[in-house]
Amino acid sequence: MKRLVSIVVLLVAAMWSLWGQRVEVGAKAPRIREVEWISDKFENPATPMPMLVEFFHSTNSDCRARIDVCNEIAKHLRHELKVVMLTREPAEQVASMLLHEYQYFYVASDERGDTFRAFGVNHVPYAVVVGASGKVVWCGNPVGLTTEQLKKIIQQ
Repeated sequence: MKRLVSIVVLLVAAMWSLWGQRVEVGAKAPRIREVEWISDKFENPATPMPMLVEFFHSTNSDCRARIDVCNEIAKHLRHELKVVMLTREPAEQVASMLLHEYQYFYVASDERGDTFRAFGVNHVPYAVVVGASGKVVWCGNPVGLTTEQLKKIIQQ
């Protein structure tokens, strides 16, 4: 009986996860809109560049673990990929956690949730890689996503 209950719980969790996000690989990515930039404001480079958007919440341990990972990714791929961490929390609540002296990624607060809704994000951690063409090339749970994997994803 315990095993059956466990299986049902896992199936419900998996279905919730699939239902939760609305962006699809190959689709045009929504724009990041109406956010408060906590770090330097993201400026689109003259030449289109792929972008990793990580949706974040400070109470989620997987999200917190991604801060240093995102910084390393942004540092090593800074000429190939822009990295943006986006939260629905107030800027003053997360600034000290997300801003570092040697920071290579951008940080924005989407308190109204406009960008979260546009991407269909209902749970975190969640990430979307947008290619230079503006289309989604990868989306999903970023835990375990490495610099090497991202290099392959953006070169497709």
